[in-house]
This record gives sequence, structure tokens and C-alpha cells, in this order.
Amino acid sequence: MTRAEEMVTTVFWTGYSPIAPATVASALVCAILWFVPQALTLWMIIPLVILTIIGVWLSNRFIDGYSVIDPGKFAAVRRKNPKRDDPDPVVFDELVGQWIVLLAAPHSMIGFGAAFFLFRFFDIFKILGANQLQKLPRGWGVMLDDVLAGIYAALVLYGLNSWQPELLSAF
Repeated sequence: MTRAEEMVTTVFWTGYSPIAPATVASALVCAILWFVPQALTLWMIIPLVILTIIGVWLSNRFIDGYSVIDPGKFAAVRRKNPKRDDPDPVVFDELVGQWIVLLAAPHSMIGFGAAFFLFRFFDIFKILGANQLQKLPRGWGVMLDDVLAGIYAALVLYGLNSWQPELLSAF
């Protein structure tokens, strides 16, 4: 894996954060897309499908060269049993999943905050089939559970925004 591929796969090296790398990556995606509202149109679904396929390939490349390492002084706050098939540094799946949710978010602080927390909720708890998707082989399992988490969070956000549009549009 080249250094450029590693930078993309780890979303500018946020995947190497000693604490909550997926959460750090999701926050970075929110911050970047806040300043690029053109990337938050429904036309972005096609590029997101392409990015998902690229993410499968990048995840496979990372997994091939990955070995589980001792977290050292961060052992108390890191996952006790790191997964070889879904390594913590691979957070490209968070980029795609968080971006999906942001497609349904109004461009407001509350809207982006709700998108962030809903995505993290669905990504962490892996409900309604996401856990089964994570069991798919290698890069497919890495990517598709987060895509589904993003879709679930987007549906909740869309429903909330349809029911109470002023709630998410403030600020």
C-alpha cells in the first residue's frame, strides 16, 4: 500500500487516533463537508457508490499488510480485541457512511450534529442487519455495515426533518 493509499484509507491518518478513530474520522468528514455544501446533493449518490467500491479495494489492500499491534499506553481506552478483518485504522467506511447521512441533513449546526450522532449510534450498535453485513468477507464487511448505518441514520434524520423541519434548521 502506498503512502497516498494509506492517507485515503485512514482519512488523513485519523484512523491512527489512539482514542475512537472512527469517531474522529466522522467528525473530520462533517467538518470538511460543512465547507463544501455542493457535495451534499442527491447527485452525490453515484460518486458514493463508486467510493464504496474503492473503499472495498482499499480496505482489502490495508488488511493484506495489517498486523494487530499492542496499543501501549492507550490500552485502557482502546478496543480489547482488535479485529484483523476490520482494522481500526481503516476509517474510509466512516467517510462514506457519514457522507450518506449528511445528504439528509439541513446545513445547520444542529442538522450536522444530529447527522454525526445518529451515524455514530447506528455504526456502533449495528442494528437491523448491519451486524450481518459486517460478517461479509474482508473489504465488503468493512464498508457495507457503515453504508447501511448511514442509510438508517439518513432515514431517521429525513423523517425527523419532515416531521419538525424547524428543529434541525436552527443555528
